[in-house]
Amino acid sequence: MKKNRIISMLLSLSLLAAAGNASSTKEKDAPIKGLPAYAQDKPLILPAVVEKKLPNGLTLWLIERPGLPLISMYLAVRGGSASDPENLRGVSDILSSTISAGTRKRTSRQIAEELQALGADISVGIGKDISYIGIDGLSSGTGQLLEILADTARHASFPEDEVKLAIENELQSIIASKSQPSYDLSQVFYTELFGKHPYAFVNPDPKVVARVTPKDLLAVYQQRFRPDQGILVMVGNLPTGKMAGLAEKHFGDWKSSGKKLAAIPPAPATTRQQFLVVDRPKSVQSTIYVGRPMPAAGNPDEFSLKVANTIFGGAFGSRLTQNIREEKGYTYSPHASVSDWAKGGIFSISASVRNEVTAATLTEIFYELDRLATTLPEDEELTRAQRYLKGSFLLSNETSSALASTLTGYWIDGKTPGDLAKYVPGIEKVRKQDVREMGRKYFASRKQAVAISGDAKAIMESLSLFGDIRLAKP
Repeated sequence: MKKNRIISMLLSLSLLAAAGNASSTKEKDAPIKGLPAYAQDKPLILPAVVEKKLPNGLTLWLIERPGLPLISMYLAVRGGSASDPENLRGVSDILSSTISAGTRKRTSRQIAEELQALGADISVGIGKDISYIGIDGLSSGTGQLLEILADTARHASFPEDEVKLAIENELQSIIASKSQPSYDLSQVFYTELFGKHPYAFVNPDPKVVARVTPKDLLAVYQQRFRPDQGILVMVGNLPTGKMAGLAEKHFGDWKSSGKKLAAIPPAPATTRQQFLVVDRPKSVQSTIYVGRPMPAAGNPDEFSLKVANTIFGGAFGSRLTQNIREEKGYTYSPHASVSDWAKGGIFSISASVRNEVTAATLTEIFYELDRLATTLPEDEELTRAQRYLKGSFLLSNETSSALASTLTGYWIDGKTPGDLAKYVPGIEKVRKQDVREMGRKYFASRKQAVAISGDAKAIMESLSLFGDIRLAKP
């Protein structure tokens, strides 16, 4: 109880100091005099989106974009790292490196050479809920590119030598990553937030990675890559009728095989406040993670949360950056983010600071969290955050490749192409009261878990101010 009173006193003093500096902050943040008012932002205008479904269950989203002679195509399926078998956690990392490493009729070199001849490249990615293969290239070669995409998505062969190389590369990557404080810290942090849920998994066990076989990869691949749980998104300089015809030609006879993917349960929505330390002896700085589980993608608070987080710590001019970087000089690049997935999400704050200011930094983070929950943002703060989010969204979806990628993510989250046009108006509708409500609902310091990687001997005493501090191991 005494420690809690001390924390409350520190936060109260910080609030009083902020109030005393309110006028100077307003002057600093005020727009330059004489500039014209901001113009009204335009929503993302999409050409007509043709939505179809093949008899085998494969969904098609097709968009014609006349102009540049380019085409982007993404074949995505449900199932990512959260769907890894329990005895093969981390197999997705090897899968993503080997899907395009050879098919029944093409070697990895042949795939690369054919794509190069068509002015194209291929990418493979696996998230928590999604696996995808993407190809970007010249629209004049759409038929050939789609045939390569179909061959890769349907007939990957996982050659033994390619699998062995991928495993060796992954093991070396793990060794290199372990030298970073974020490696063990991330696993401790995610485990605290998500417990035994698959979203808690972050770092693959080298012993598990080393025993992955081509047979294992083929089984996971066949379980995920099925037309009845997939989508083909095509955006580019080609009539949608031709796109549909080519999709039917190359994917129409695709049949599902293998055991169907099990559904992922909803992730935890809350956490208890805990203070965890991952001991890193002789480290001269501490890496701080603060956060909590959040709602899944498409939740009613989506736009308000984006604005609230941008004001708090999601942009360079945010409150958190101004406080612990510009004013205090505690850290170089603090950051906060809200990420949402199909079955849950996460709010996280990260900052790396000197040992001697670890506790002071945490105090300021808590202060900014609680300030968001108890006060209304200034008009200019809100406007800046909204313009930043709207502008970033519009810029990030200018190219066909980016738009295809965004639509793929929308599909896995249960959204529709029409939701793209809702983003800008949704951000514009957020009001100051909505930001404060998000602060109360999600950002309050008492609702956050804390994990810190650092020299326990150097930081534990100062951190004891916050209550019980527990040493944790990944």
